[in-house]
Amino acid sequence: MSVRIQSTGVTQTRLPESQPPVAPRAPAARGFNTQDTFQADTTEIGRRARTTQAPQAARPAAPAAGSRAEPLTPETNTALQGRLSAMSPADRTHATEFLRQNVLNTPNADRATRTYLDLTAMQATRPDRLSRDTVETLTRAVAEPRGTGVAGQEGVMGPSQARDAARAVIGMTGRDFNTLQGALQNAGTRNGQPVPGADPQMERALTLKAVGARREELASPGLFDRIRNTFGDTTREMDDVARFAGQIAGSSRAELARTSTVIDPNGGAGALQQRFDDSCVPTAQQIARADADPIYARQLHGEPIHSLNASTAIGREQRTTLEANGGVARPRTGGTGPSLGVTDTAMRDILNSGVAPSNNHRYTTHTVADNPQSRQAALDRSDRLLRDGIDVPVAVLWNGGGGHALMLSDVRGQGANREYLVTDPMQGRTSWLRGSDIAAGNTNFGPGTGRLGFTFE
Repeated sequence: MSVRIQSTGVTQTRLPESQPPVAPRAPAARGFNTQDTFQADTTEIGRRARTTQAPQAARPAAPAAGSRAEPLTPETNTALQGRLSAMSPADRTHATEFLRQNVLNTPNADRATRTYLDLTAMQATRPDRLSRDTVETLTRAVAEPRGTGVAGQEGVMGPSQARDAARAVIGMTGRDFNTLQGALQNAGTRNGQPVPGADPQMERALTLKAVGARREELASPGLFDRIRNTFGDTTREMDDVARFAGQIAGSSRAELARTSTVIDPNGGAGALQQRFDDSCVPTAQQIARADADPIYARQLHGEPIHSLNASTAIGREQRTTLEANGGVARPRTGGTGPSLGVTDTAMRDILNSGVAPSNNHRYTTHTVADNPQSRQAALDRSDRLLRDGIDVPVAVLWNGGGGHALMLSDVRGQGANREYLVTDPMQGRTSWLRGSDIAAGNTNFGPGTGRLGFTFE
């Protein structure tokens, strides 16, 4: 699709030596699982470039050794030492064993440890709502990779989603809280019986992630929902969460992983595709919203996500969003007539109306000047959001004119070794790109060669 641009070496945590280190539990078997344009002259995101574009996406760059694992930073290590030293001996022993087995040897050790520190601080204020089990479920959800593929190292949720879930649990009504506890307790079962091959941890994680995506509504229900509570009913949002928990109960980890995102965690061409020539921005919105809300992600998986069929629910949603923001929809297969993308301002508004209610992050537009320093600064700003679990949409400008919206959903490594996980909605491909290549400009993004023009942070 298109966006019209207006012309204007890490220290490890020292744990008590009374017990030998314990290897992390092996996660249950996991399975998972680009071309639209961005016009620069009058300028619209999603418009096809006028030059010949690369027919295939670039092969992912080989990562530097160890660049995709994140051990503790010295700052996180120091904070963890302080928290452990303030605990009672019994609590310290339990925390130490939990971290050994579930966090410290995962690819997301730093993110998950920071999450654990944030959540235990919140737990101290409301232990009646935020139980140890809930804190540990959320921490593991950040720590454990959601897939075994090269693009699946990120957890089921990021630190921001874990905090949102905790805030919602603390703030929700008593009836909603009791319903949620029942759903969490029933994870891994059907009709009250355990299901062989189910993954209760991941079910609980996704249920809590869905709660976090509805944080505002659950923590501050409107008048109608308060009346429902008065008559013994849960809020409509908790009804949605409980229904979702029932739908996924007893599912395998592979199935839960597949249906809770629309990128391709295997690092291939299995991601969500745009159904119109210039619907890259609506598709980017769908990608980011699905990453924030597993109920919406599962809804999208009601049909093939890697498809060019413009007549399905996914296609209709893309068309509606595109046309409501000044674009013109032409199907990629058999389409005739004009095609037009949206402005960068409209892209920001699309993200804030479609994604912000789920990830609780309001996006702002950053124009990136055409020099390596500006591109590097944009990546540096994006790092903070990505490591916190917030997807960062970007728009690239092709060398021959035109442009395209893409989605950054993860960053790995430090300094010059950083790599960014990029999903291209044109080809429906997810792959790693070196940060140094993006900063340098004249970058092969898959559908074409160009430069980073906008970030939405």
